[in-house]
Amino acid sequence: MTYYQKRHVPAGTFQINGKKPLVLQAYLNSCVGIALFDAEAKVGGLYHILLPEPVTGNTEYNREKYAATGLPLFIGKIIHEGGKINRLQAVIAGGALSGKVSNQDIRLDIGGRTAEVVKQILSNHGIEVIQSETGGFFTCCLNFNMDTFTCEVIPALLSEETSDDEDNNGRISRLDDIQPIPQVALKILRMIGDDAYNIEYLSQEVRKDQVISAQILKHCNAAIFSGKGGIDSIDDALLIIGQATLAKIVTAMAVKKLLNNSYTGYSLTKGSLYHHAIGVALVAEKIAILSGKASPFAAYSTGLTHDIGKVVLDQFVSGARPFFYREIMRENDLVATENRLLKTDHTKAGLRLAQKWGLPASITQTIRHHHAPFDAPDHGEIVTIVSVADTLFHMFSAGPSLHKVDMGSLTQRLETIGMSISDFPAIVDAIPHRVLSGSPELAIT
Repeated sequence: MTYYQKRHVPAGTFQINGKKPLVLQAYLNSCVGIALFDAEAKVGGLYHILLPEPVTGNTEYNREKYAATGLPLFIGKIIHEGGKINRLQAVIAGGALSGKVSNQDIRLDIGGRTAEVVKQILSNHGIEVIQSETGGFFTCCLNFNMDTFTCEVIPALLSEETSDDEDNNGRISRLDDIQPIPQVALKILRMIGDDAYNIEYLSQEVRKDQVISAQILKHCNAAIFSGKGGIDSIDDALLIIGQATLAKIVTAMAVKKLLNNSYTGYSLTKGSLYHHAIGVALVAEKIAILSGKASPFAAYSTGLTHDIGKVVLDQFVSGARPFFYREIMRENDLVATENRLLKTDHTKAGLRLAQKWGLPASITQTIRHHHAPFDAPDHGEIVTIVSVADTLFHMFSAGPSLHKVDMGSLTQRLETIGMSISDFPAIVDAIPHRVLSGSPELAIT
């Protein structure tokens, strides 16, 4: 494994080297960075540009600060070191607006004008731009590997200089900031490990939580009496909807609050994480009934919590949404993209959060392995049920998704739970119509 020394290129400077195990880096906001190289001659460099052109006449000792005066100098230096103008290739990044953007920032558009000057000079010299990541609203890091003559542009937040283990722990440590779901919901989820829950105990716990109680009554009235207030106590709710449905609603309301905190990163629309969670939960419940391989409520609760790791990582994704989404579409694999950019993924983050909350092994294993159920060391049947439910919901839900539907192993996954591909239409037919609607939670009752 090659060890690469990293060298930061400050604003208003450039560095040129021949082939060596070195990575040149420039952290760019409104500044523009350009990696320029001749891979055949094995020479190149990285230039960190501050402004588009001089603002005063005093440029004698500051030519490298400006694109208009510094870029021709940069090109000339690389040619002097052996590069050929007709073989030069360029990667451009930066020129962003970040932080709280004012009208003045937009009018000045320093980064945008710098990028335009850079592109015009390169065009005038006939230099090919093979990648351009300019504009946007996030600080990025341009990395130029002098050994392989390759470049990458990533959000600066994702480029911390730590080992994989340190980076993984650092990112996942943010789960300490995640507000736990209500105790009554945690207690219900923990009871799944015992495959039993006491309804008298459950109703007592629900009554203690006024917020959860109010949410349950609101939900029941909306679902059953069209909001006319036919249910006004937890006892009435228990009498009409039963203990199993009450437990489902309690956990759904708790997870809804948790997932709805994440609507700037992973959520393509506000509330989409929760809609996906409740949809997968209800589909998993139906598959559990059809297959007979798991308790329906256990399958429901496990499906409901399978993506909680996205809440932990959402803060890292939200600042670079367009970049993150494009990389997922390019790689066509959400987990692989997360691991490449974040040095962890939502299944690992979710596992840590579930372990912290003391959730049962069936839930923790599903959170960790729902994208690769055959890797689960135990509880393989319920992990597979949720994995199939996840696939089905992505296939038939009308909403936008970042997830690649994996049909390749569907036959094998169905066989794991005692079903076959011929059962697939029956599974689809069993999905409540409301699950695929804009308000799948109404299908709970």
